[in-house]
Amino acid sequence: MVVLAPHPDDETLGCGLLIADAVRLGVQLAVVVLTDGQASHPGSLRWPPAALGRLRRGETRRALARLGADRAALRFMGWRDGRLSEDARSLRLRALLQAIGARTVLVSSPADSHPDHQAAWRLARRATRGSRARLMTYAVWSRLDDAASPRTRHFAISRKRWAMQAHRSQTSTYISDTPGGFVSDPLALERLVTGTERYAHA
Repeated sequence: MVVLAPHPDDETLGCGLLIADAVRLGVQLAVVVLTDGQASHPGSLRWPPAALGRLRRGETRRALARLGADRAALRFMGWRDGRLSEDARSLRLRALLQAIGARTVLVSSPADSHPDHQAAWRLARRATRGSRARLMTYAVWSRLDDAASPRTRHFAISRKRWAMQAHRSQTSTYISDTPGGFVSDPLALERLVTGTERYAHA
């Protein structure tokens, strides 16, 4: 099973509970992060893009470890945050998925409003076309559009919350020297952590 994350933290927000289940059941797991999320805090002097990319890669490793997936194969493609539709190369991703032996590929839903999430979906469709891999989508931001989205009592909720805390550059004011920096809304984040994850066939 391969989880494609447009940015570091999407793997946890969208698939954290599934990842914990996969580990528990002994499913062979790989996580491929398409960008390093370097555009989340423009203008930061302490965390210019290269340093921020390194920080966010480390956060991803920590989050996966907290989900129990520290042995999962992890690959960072290093494409540019906010420019995924321009930078991505489907043939390169296709070769990687073939090398991994992907049988199920999960990618962000095209219903998510973020253009990188939509671009990741288009890229995954091209990369898996004609292959044996089953393509599925997971919802992140589009889950917030569902006011009736139920909470789940999944055994790994506490792990998912702990894993999201590893992404401190996105969930706190850890990077405080740029007024335009992204910080997750606490209420939205809680809904994404405790709500039922949503998957669909692509």
